Amino acid sequence: MVNRVKSRLGKWMGRYISMAGRICLIKSVLSSIPLFYLSLFKISSKVLMKIVSLQRNFMWDWGADRRKIAWVAWDKVCNSKDVGGLGIINIRSFILALLGKWI
Repeated sequence: MVNRVKSRLGKWMGRYISMAGRICLIKSVLSSIPLFYLSLFKISSKVLMKIVSLQRNFMWDWGADRRKIAWVAWDKVCNSKDVGGLGIINIRSFILALLGKWI
């Protein structure tokens, strides 16, 4: 699954996409791939952290020559827009909610 997320990232050149475009791609594509596959199975924490780090790196410094600074904590970015976040789905809590429907 991590390779599938990486393959989606390779098709877009992040340095030519604005920050708003990157946020839109994270919301629509990079968050939906894990949710589709993992609505039935629990994910290991190592794989989850790798997917979240791919999302963070795509948002903050994709295509940059050196590492950029993340000015906002990822937990705050994952908050809803009403609270001041960007509305990106927190994959861990959403997958737990999807697994909860099977109980």
